[in-house]
Amino acid sequence: MQAFPWSLSEIESHEGRGELLDGRMVRASEAAIEALEPSIHAWAWLGLEQAHRRALTLADSGQARSAGPLFGVPYAVKDIFDTAGIPTEWGTETQRGRVPRKDCALVSRLNSLGAVLLGKTHTTAFAYFDAAPTRNPHHVGHTPGGSSSGSAAAVAAGMVPLAVGSQTQGSVLRPASFCGICGFKPTYALLPLAGVMPFAPDLDHAGLFARSAADIRVAWSALGYDSAAAPAKAVTAIDWPPGEPVDPEMAAAFQSAMRRLSEAGLRVNHCARPGFLDALPDAIRRVMTFEAAGEHGDRYREFGHRMGRKLSELLGEGLRMDATAYHRGLDRLHAARVAFGEWAGTDTVIATPAAPGAAPAGLESTGDPRCNAPFTALGTPAVSIPMPVGAGGLPLGLQLVAGKHQDSRLLATAALCERLLETAA
Repeated sequence: MQAFPWSLSEIESHEGRGELLDGRMVRASEAAIEALEPSIHAWAWLGLEQAHRRALTLADSGQARSAGPLFGVPYAVKDIFDTAGIPTEWGTETQRGRVPRKDCALVSRLNSLGAVLLGKTHTTAFAYFDAAPTRNPHHVGHTPGGSSSGSAAAVAAGMVPLAVGSQTQGSVLRPASFCGICGFKPTYALLPLAGVMPFAPDLDHAGLFARSAADIRVAWSALGYDSAAAPAKAVTAIDWPPGEPVDPEMAAAFQSAMRRLSEAGLRVNHCARPGFLDALPDAIRRVMTFEAAGEHGDRYREFGHRMGRKLSELLGEGLRMDATAYHRGLDRLHAARVAFGEWAGTDTVIATPAAPGAAPAGLESTGDPRCNAPFTALGTPAVSIPMPVGAGGLPLGLQLVAGKHQDSRLLATAALCERLLETAA
């Protein structure tokens, strides 16, 4: 597989870093895209010519010596993030031809750091469950997950070292698990959502994809967030998720990962799942359904099933929902957030499976977000890192979660777990 040859960590530490700023990073991405995109279908829109022009402009600017680690680095953005003069069509033909006049806040920030936007990646329709055309780079007969399908696949296939996605339930962590890369959803509202298509504002998050947690730490620091915390001294494995158990292959891989981490010197605690988490699946459904109908109900009335079969069913349900049911769900959500904060404190890092199993076969389903959605609703930072590949040959992810605003500690712990699992493999 022809892939982008440098990780973000390698780019940051490259001794002759100026040599990489003559356009060769964009050329490397272009070569990978030309080789792999015909089978992966990660991209909704590509702007390689303008990316080359921007890379050369940056190289000629004289800023390379003092530039940060994302300077000149090609990246991809999920097609619900507004990009000036570039189509942002939300994965649906009902928004065909939509071209924003200005960049969303996160794209503007990345561009200001010298990152080079290559294009827009496929999303499921309106970032819900109606599948995108993207395929899993590890097995093109399987889904890459959703809704950030193209962003995860573009990084996993080695087309770009960094991509932006979003998560309302599990749309960053689940694709990361399915595609064998790192996906990070920070504390609620830390990454800005101005200029991003809303779905359920009390649940929506922006997130990042990279090859590893070490690379996510590079991007996180470049964006101006603290990345200097020490890793946690222990992780706490809990019975997860509420409801149906994960697949046997995932359960075995998770137990093996916990054993390997323990043998490598990291303390692994085990405890029962806190009871307040069990109320979250119902609360999430109420909040998401009602808020999605508030955001997109008028479009549903205009376009109906053209928006997507699964989405139109959700919106129809949301338009029929009584506001009392919504507020009851919101109250349960807020109560769980308070309880989780008190339970987790500032030191706890939770370990769970990142998905019920490996990526399902076929493209009709993007998988089940039940392993991720409760932590999304809590607004806590969460990350998925690869575990050793299962017997089926498809990736499986380990989810790590910390209390609100413990993003730096969580990423340090994830990077440590990555190193320990690689050493033990």
